[in-house]
Amino acid sequence: MAEAIAELQERGKTDRRLSFGLYLVFLLVVIVLGIFVGVIGKWMAGFGAGKIISTVVSLLVAIYIWWYNWLLYKRRNEHFDRIKRLRSKLSTWMKEKFDTETETLMKVDPVLDRREAQHPNLLFCLWLIFSYLSNLSSLYWPLGLFAIPAVVLGLLILYYLTMDYYYHEQGEIAFFGRMAEILHKKDIAFIATPARPLHRRSYGLYIFLSIITLGIFAIYWAYVIFRDPNEHFDSHDLWESELEKIIQKT
Repeated sequence: MAEAIAELQERGKTDRRLSFGLYLVFLLVVIVLGIFVGVIGKWMAGFGAGKIISTVVSLLVAIYIWWYNWLLYKRRNEHFDRIKRLRSKLSTWMKEKFDTETETLMKVDPVLDRREAQHPNLLFCLWLIFSYLSNLSSLYWPLGLFAIPAVVLGLLILYYLTMDYYYHEQGEIAFFGRMAEILHKKDIAFIATPARPLHRRSYGLYIFLSIITLGIFAIYWAYVIFRDPNEHFDSHDLWESELEKIIQKT
């Protein structure tokens, strides 16, 4: 029966852990190389290559950051989509095995439903395009105006990555808690509380602290965006491993 719930086998693909340490090390390497090449670019300014080199360097740093943000954004959508399907399959299984009302298990808070909504790839692509154009401002200054929509879209994406996992996990705790109650009545043990539950983040406070510390706090913020999903996926490994055993036994 476990094989019938394909979503249980998909977590290795959707719940990929991303290393903040690895991201930071390579980012520092890229920045250091960028500074080095930038110095060379200034030295070559007399040959007319200074602006071109500095623009290329800034784009290389930006591309690296864009790539990792895309991975974070993509795995959020993939995980949330898989869990919606998994909850539906588990509800059907509970109804078939224990004659449980599906509506009781699938009860979803409208706020949570909005938090778990798929965010279009177009949103990320627009942020990337506007950011790319603003990075070319050294060659043509009016392109710098694209920095305004780029910042707005970037902050919106950061909001999703910072806040959504906490609310998503709260909804899962409620769902698995209802499952645990039903299974307990059938003398089947299932632990619904994660060992390390996520904390609610203050998005406004994180922006404020990043500004007054001149970006230093943003390093911790980036760490949180990497760590929270990784810890949430660890909780899922425990939940889903238990469920696979339960399904096989029954």
